[in-house]
Amino acid sequence: MNTTISCFIVEDDPQALEYSSSIIKNYETMHIVGNSDSITEAARLIKKLKPNFIILDVFLRDGNAFDFLKLFDEINFKIIFTTSYAKYAIDAFKFSALDYLLKPFEEKELITALDKVSKDIHKDNYKYQLHTLLHNFSNNEDSRKIVLKNADAMHIVVLKDILYAKSDNNYTTFLLTNDKEILVSKPLKSFNEKLVPYNFYRVHQSFLINLHHISSFDKRNEEVILKQSYSVPVAQSRKKDLIEYINQLF
Repeated sequence: MNTTISCFIVEDDPQALEYSSSIIKNYETMHIVGNSDSITEAARLIKKLKPNFIILDVFLRDGNAFDFLKLFDEINFKIIFTTSYAKYAIDAFKFSALDYLLKPFEEKELITALDKVSKDIHKDNYKYQLHTLLHNFSNNEDSRKIVLKNADAMHIVVLKDILYAKSDNNYTTFLLTNDKEILVSKPLKSFNEKLVPYNFYRVHQSFLINLHHISSFDKRNEEVILKQSYSVPVAQSRKKDLIEYINQLF
């Protein structure tokens, strides 16, 4: 027999509240224990009711989701984030490996999120992802972190500590400045989209480099040298843009 999972909804849009509630009520193993449109009231009720997970709108009438999370000494519940602001959501969540629903979302999107909550309800590594989310929201880009997950562990890495990411079919290997390697079961393309806005550049089909660590460019061998030690091939189609960037540095 399945254990019932309790849910609390933090939402200030009555229609959105009714929409989410109607979907959850049809989910056999879940029930709603309460709702609120205020972060202060929601925090008080959640501490009292202790739901297994919450649905949390990023922006509320008296603050945002990050203000809300700071009201807890310890977060013992899973969260499905929702927001109407696409760019804000992407910037806030993409490095933390946390999911969010962009309003207006379809019923099947919420059901997928509910299925994931149900599956992961007892996993205890969630706090590290939330910590990364809060860190990235509260600090400047120089200290931004990313969560790199594989079968063995969840690694929280500061972006400036990444030398390069290398493609290996549907896997990506990250090399860090301390020579540590982290293998992740995601293609390089997925990280390219996340990291390029933060001073990373795809110099080759198989390599995404951190531009902060460029030492020089070897014209003869058509390689970029990182941290004076690591040689990375540069595709012909990327060479001009890379040389222009280096010329601006030196």
